[in-house]
Amino acid sequence: MKTRLVLLILCSGMCSSPSWAQSSVTLYGIISTGIGYVNNEGGKSAVQMFSGANQNNRWGLKIREDLGGGLAALAQLENGFSSTNGTLGQGGRMFGRQAFVGLGSNRYGTMTFGRQYDMMWDYLDRYEPQAFGPGFGTTLGDSDNVEGNFRYNNSVKYVSPNFGGLTFEGLYAFSNKAGDFSQNRAWSAGVGYDNGSVRLAAAYLSIDQPGTANANGAVTDDYAGAPFALFHTSPLDSKVGVRHQEVAAVGGLYRMGAFSVASMYSNVHFSYLDNTGVNLNNFDVIGVYQLTPAWVVSAAWLYTSGHYQGVSADPHWNQAQASVDYYLSKRTDVFAFANYVRASNGPLAPAVIFQATPSSTRSQLLLLTGIRHLF
Repeated sequence: MKTRLVLLILCSGMCSSPSWAQSSVTLYGIISTGIGYVNNEGGKSAVQMFSGANQNNRWGLKIREDLGGGLAALAQLENGFSSTNGTLGQGGRMFGRQAFVGLGSNRYGTMTFGRQYDMMWDYLDRYEPQAFGPGFGTTLGDSDNVEGNFRYNNSVKYVSPNFGGLTFEGLYAFSNKAGDFSQNRAWSAGVGYDNGSVRLAAAYLSIDQPGTANANGAVTDDYAGAPFALFHTSPLDSKVGVRHQEVAAVGGLYRMGAFSVASMYSNVHFSYLDNTGVNLNNFDVIGVYQLTPAWVVSAAWLYTSGHYQGVSADPHWNQAQASVDYYLSKRTDVFAFANYVRASNGPLAPAVIFQATPSSTRSQLLLLTGIRHLF
């Protein structure tokens, strides 16, 4: 009897909250899978299934507790996974996409602590063809991280209140290394304006010595591998990593009835530990037209030019994307898109579309159709 009484008391304490506090936990997610044809991967064509064909797969929890006076406790846990084989994403992390806790104020803004996105993702992802399309149209190798393929451990992030459509953010991610605070640290800042029909944004990112040399630092194992093989190691030696990465970007969107157009420019500079380097200029433009409430079509063009230091190479790439999207409901859509890339002649200019392996020629074509469900 005493044991049952103790259990009831504990359950009551865990499941109840003070009358002045209102709490909520929201479960959400995206599951998207497609089947695609690639005309050339290493010299051979391929038909394969793609996980995250229209937005990367995820499920997560958003937690909020109102503390009164416009103040709230916030937390978010977000998992990434493959919908083709069920494995965890982001290097096998349970909550590799996001994991943070903090406080939010209606008057003073929000401060959060944990694993989070930078301002390139927060402000500019919406102007990229991959997100606005759908499709696989990203800056080559996601060199500016607008696609958000790596996140920041040990980060402190501030998000301002909304001042009539104007917001700003800042992030600092600690290296967590005793005696060398600069090895694998990062910071980012951004500002945006949104009045409904017009959106404008600018963002900056700086990272020092990312990678696994300091595995407890800001940016670690998810900085390596595809799609980053092009620029995250030295052009002379793939075992030599990045000393410093710097990104500056601007973007904008304009809506006019059923038609929307967006564009983005980013400048990216990598300096490597062997004193080589590369400077990249990325530009994209995309138009989207809503034919009916259910049918949406889009087309985009992307361009990247590069100039290497320490290596005689000045590659450039042109990409094109076209898509059609049909909404079966507010939460489920089916889609089809085509992506094409053509690279220049010369060294260090592989033709490769996001999520594919490089072509053996100067060009590559991908055709894909799939389904997405949001919950």
